[in-house]
Amino acid sequence: MAKKLTFGEVIGKGKRGVVRECTFDGKKCAVKVPTVESDAICRISNESYWLKRLNEYGIGPKFVYADDEVLVMEFLDGVHLVDYLKVEKDDKKIRKVFKKILKECRVMDKLKLNKLEMHRITKNAIVVGNDVVLIDFERCKRVLVPKNVTQFFQFLIKRGFVDGSKILKDLKRYKEDNSEKNFKVLEKFV
Repeated sequence: MAKKLTFGEVIGKGKRGVVRECTFDGKKCAVKVPTVESDAICRISNESYWLKRLNEYGIGPKFVYADDEVLVMEFLDGVHLVDYLKVEKDDKKIRKVFKKILKECRVMDKLKLNKLEMHRITKNAIVVGNDVVLIDFERCKRVLVPKNVTQFFQFLIKRGFVDGSKILKDLKRYKEDNSEKNFKVLEKFV
């Protein structure tokens, strides 16, 4: 690595990776490294590939650098969605965050990608001011039938933000045909 990387405090830890604050080439960033316990193969390279690709659509933290051992990305000075939902009481602000997540889910569905874990998104989204950024693309993969939108609605229904009895038929229709027309029907529920 030609550029200088200095590690800081741990800001996130999952089964397969640890995210730390870092300074990369003089700039504050976040760096993800695999955990020692993880036997997952090529997670850093998979995540860096998809992060670069999704950045083209305005999704995810900005990619900075990657090699076989680290993924350096934009540092997000915000809070996980789970913590945001505990303190934010303004329904309009919450709905705005959900609408942005839903739009990004739609983009990933159109790209035939599954991010996975959209049904339990609270730790995979960071709210920064009035914006939200999806994170953690290490398990992202190309699929024939993407499920980002439907999984996100599972989360919204489970958390009581959307009435499942009113949307089930429309979700089924979208699952069978994820056309723009069917998405627009779902979008009205958020």
